[in-house]
Amino acid sequence: MRQKIRIFGYTSPLIIILGLGVYYINGLWDLLSVGISVLGIIGAAVYLVLCFDEVRQLFSLRSFRSGTNAMLIVCLVLGLVALVNIIGFRHFAWKDITVAKKFELSPLTMTILDQISELKRDIYITAFFWREIDRNLSVEQNSRLIRQNQMREARLRDLLAVYSGVNPHINYRFIDPNREPMLARQYNTQRYYNNVAIVECGERMEMVPDVSTEEQVTNTLIKVLSGEIKRVYFLEGHQERGADDGSGEGCLMAATGIRDQSYDVVGLNLLEAGGVPADCRALVIPGPRKELLPDEVRLIDDYLEDGGRVLVCLDPEYNTGLEEWLLGWGVQAGDNMVIDNSTAGVRQGAGPEEPLLYSYDEEHPITARLMKAFTSMPTVRSVGLVEEPREELELTVLARTSENSWGETKLSSLAVKNPTFDPEDLSGPVPVAVAMLKKLLEKKPGIQEVYSGPGGRAPSQEELQKMRLEQSQRRAELVVFGDSRFASNDYFRYGGNRDLFLNAVNWLIGDERLITIRPKDPEDQTVYITRRQSKRMALVLQYLLTSVVLLFGAWVWIMRRR
Repeated sequence: MRQKIRIFGYTSPLIIILGLGVYYINGLWDLLSVGISVLGIIGAAVYLVLCFDEVRQLFSLRSFRSGTNAMLIVCLVLGLVALVNIIGFRHFAWKDITVAKKFELSPLTMTILDQISELKRDIYITAFFWREIDRNLSVEQNSRLIRQNQMREARLRDLLAVYSGVNPHINYRFIDPNREPMLARQYNTQRYYNNVAIVECGERMEMVPDVSTEEQVTNTLIKVLSGEIKRVYFLEGHQERGADDGSGEGCLMAATGIRDQSYDVVGLNLLEAGGVPADCRALVIPGPRKELLPDEVRLIDDYLEDGGRVLVCLDPEYNTGLEEWLLGWGVQAGDNMVIDNSTAGVRQGAGPEEPLLYSYDEEHPITARLMKAFTSMPTVRSVGLVEEPREELELTVLARTSENSWGETKLSSLAVKNPTFDPEDLSGPVPVAVAMLKKLLEKKPGIQEVYSGPGGRAPSQEELQKMRLEQSQRRAELVVFGDSRFASNDYFRYGGNRDLFLNAVNWLIGDERLITIRPKDPEDQTVYITRRQSKRMALVLQYLLTSVVLLFGAWVWIMRRR
């Protein structure tokens, strides 16, 4: 009888662990899990009562004292590990050790954080996360929604900890609106059904619902730091891609990307407005399909000559009326369509009429940071330089196609599956994007400087004008792309299209602080398993392996006693 009690007592810890494992898998204290756990507890209690002399003898053994010392050493090591974790939590340091550097803060974010340090301005972020229960849902549905919300909160908390660790001027807190109703009412968070974050800098405040990514946080920081409203106009009236068109052919995503950077996007009809408004920081012409009137072209030219900034996106097979005007600014838009038979496009699943661009200008701010990203321009025409541009124009070819490409001049032959290169076609690599800069004299020079020419003589009016022109900060800027579909909703987030378009807009506006690669979403490497599978895995890792180690230790102890 005593031997049976001893066996029952030895196995009682395993029975208790089995009962807890059943509860962990099912998530309920049902009859099975409670019965197994109670049986194990009863076995342990009976063994302690009836075999107390064996337990007391066990405590007096040298092996037990050695085991106790080993256990104390293990506890000491675990305590040191916990202490290191506490120190690391209070003194946060961020280092991305992944091979692809997927979790590093982007260059844009680091630029904004450096600017905050230079301005010595404190940023306060208040994140409201709801934890209420919807009575219209079941208990299981509410539990799932609460867990999902807790996961989103944890991700945002980790992200803001990185921001705060890099720049101590970033302060953040998380609030439950149910526990702080007065604070929630003060910020008027009731108008948002979901979570909302409030970013404050001085008197400026921005509210962002469901913020969870680095891109959202950084764009909100840009908004609160910029007090000036910068307006970008999209030309209308010629069947252009609409800035408010959410279809695949529209430019809503491009316009949203501009708005996210604290710019205001407005449509513009030149004839109704009588010209380009004075508050225009950049004029975007997104793929007109109808020819512009000569008066409209003249208004655009007057705006550019007066120090304007224009972004032109042209499509092949459409005569827009801008081709001849562009020649005067040193840009030649070809009457062709680029065909590319390179293997790079084939590997990416692109056809010959959809070239992938890998060759960029390494020095121009628009493309300097795009060297490792490809862009896709479906149905693109060549955009190059005239043979003899004016001396005052600074022209740069931003992007070219591969050497296995050409500009097909016989557009009717594109209906053939395999177009061929002819002598009259434009041989590759074909330029498809050009940037132009022209310095202009300051209208009202603030300082009258005294110049001296060679030999100490007074400079001539021509030399004086040239000197002032070199030091002038006023300039006209023009960017021309041979395609507009790359900025459409269908292609905007493909490859580096988004960065190329927004970098061009930012260069025109003059805010080169934003010319960089935007934050990218980490590659999804999630392994999707069911809840029951996850609990079974946890049971194996946490309990079964532990039990095997304990059984092996018990077997060694029994063998050594024998």
